[in-house]
Parts: sequence; C-alpha cells; structure tokens
Amino acid sequence: MPTAWACSGFAMVGAKFGWLLNFDISSADYVHRVSAMLFIILTLVSIIYEVIRGVKNDQKYLAWSIIGKSGYQLFTLIMSLLLIITGAIIWICIEYDLSFVTFALLVHEYLSYVFLASIIWHIYKKSHALIWPKS
Repeated sequence: MPTAWACSGFAMVGAKFGWLLNFDISSADYVHRVSAMLFIILTLVSIIYEVIRGVKNDQKYLAWSIIGKSGYQLFTLIMSLLLIITGAIIWICIEYDLSFVTFALLVHEYLSYVFLASIIWHIYKKSHALIWPKS
C-alpha cells in the first residue's frame, strides 16, 4: 500500500515523476485518494490504540507499532499528521484560496520526500539483510 500511495502521489507532481504511472494523472489521483483514505484509517486506529494503552498505563514496548512516544515512532506520528493536514487542506480548499492550496501542495510534496527518505534510512538501519557481510 505505501508504494502505491507514494507512486501515485509522486506521479501527480507531473513531468518530473509522471512516468511512474504512464502520465495517467486521473488514475494516479484516484489511487492516491483511496490509499490516503486507508492510510488515515490506519493512523487513526493506531492513535486510538496508543490512547487506550495510555489510559490503561500499559508500559510494554511495541516494536512494530507505527505510532509511539519517542524515536522514529514519534517522528512517524508527526509526519503522518502533517501529511494528513496538508492533504485535507488541498482537498477542501482547492476551490477557494489557491495561494493557500499552493503552499499546502509545496509542504505536502517536500514532506513526502523527507518521509520517503526517512523510511529508506530506517529500513537500512534496522535491516541486517542490507548490510554487506565482512570478509
């Protein structure tokens, strides 16, 4: 799902990454909106789960949780909320204030680049399969 989400979003940038989905911007928009909806639901479920854990005072560490109180999980929470907020601004305000939408598009695009780079970095740091064996 994240791959389709990223490819569809980057394909909508236009000439720079449009080749990812053969310059079919309408399909890229549809895929991006559907996968973004699934991403928002997943984020909401994760936030609710963390709130329930906080209310129950559950202190055990969840290594595979995408949302957390520190480290990369906190970074993921902040970046996810920023992407959701800028995406909502783009979706809602597209007919009203184009200068605000332009700023939101710029922030959304560059946040996506930062998030993609951080995911690649995180996979590299956590995956021992990507480390070349020493002779």
